[in-house]
Amino acid sequence: MSLVRNRFAPLAAAITILALCGVHPRPASGQTVQPAGPKPAAGPAASAPKTLEFDTPEISGTIRLDGAYHGVTRLVDKRSGRQVIDSRYSALNLFKLMSVNLVMGQPREMERTVEFGTDWAQIAWPATEMHLGDITARYEVHAPNAVDLIVTLRSQGAYPAYELFLSNYFDKIFQPHVYLKARDPKITDLVLPTVSDVFRGTVLVFPRDSHAARHCVDGRWDRSEGSVPTVQMCPVRHYARCLAIEVDPEKTMAVVLMARPRDCYAFSTRYHAAKESDRLTTYSAFDFSLFGGDVAPGEEQTVRVRLAVTPLDSEFSQPLKLYESFLAETDQSHGKD
Repeated sequence: MSLVRNRFAPLAAAITILALCGVHPRPASGQTVQPAGPKPAAGPAASAPKTLEFDTPEISGTIRLDGAYHGVTRLVDKRSGRQVIDSRYSALNLFKLMSVNLVMGQPREMERTVEFGTDWAQIAWPATEMHLGDITARYEVHAPNAVDLIVTLRSQGAYPAYELFLSNYFDKIFQPHVYLKARDPKITDLVLPTVSDVFRGTVLVFPRDSHAARHCVDGRWDRSEGSVPTVQMCPVRHYARCLAIEVDPEKTMAVVLMARPRDCYAFSTRYHAAKESDRLTTYSAFDFSLFGGDVAPGEEQTVRVRLAVTPLDSEFSQPLKLYESFLAETDQSHGKD
């Protein structure tokens, strides 16, 4: 049984990533979070908790709801004592809202309200002029080793190939691994994406299928309104499992991210390189492109992502067991993919 407690969070320091600025001071739990502006006056609102501290038999950490880098800002594997999240950023971080040749804003910079429970925390973003839909992101701690993110969209607009781009930033020592489809449908390849001059300087995208592969090159990543960061997205091989694995250098433990294939049209990663000068970024990362289907006014859709920590054997059996368990658990409420 997890033991979870709230604490008071310090004011966040300003951080930059890919030309994105931004952790701004935020008001209290249960109140509206405003965009950048004057520092709020001291009082009950200023002293209310903005983080959820959690502790289970295998992991401990922090979930932060304010600032640009909301989400899981600290995740410690108790076996190794290792903090797996890049301390500048976070995991399960709602980054961009997009549609075909359209960017509709960044939840990082949008007004929000927040709530806390004993083992959960929740952010609600109301619809805006740019994004005609309400979003709720609920973080749930699950003993012994996982944090789930459940995102619900209540749309007031019509959006083809709607996407929530979810970012996860890990310590640079971790090496990304993915299961990819092979030419022989009976074979699945476990791959460590490494640097190549063919795609140097781009973000590698592993789509669900050929139809989904078109989304990341339909113009949405060329739109820079509001100083939204842009980068070339490079679709490559199709994923065989919607399972992203970050492995420590000793290959004894892993951080895993997973979603149902119907909820995630692609995930992307930074290629690994031994030389610092060959790396695209100073961290290791996976991003999940959630939703992906057309959305009509009045529709409500929900997706779930699980973040977990596990020991690792040479066969990578533990991540596979966690993934199969996740699919079986969510089959009960969503039906099989």
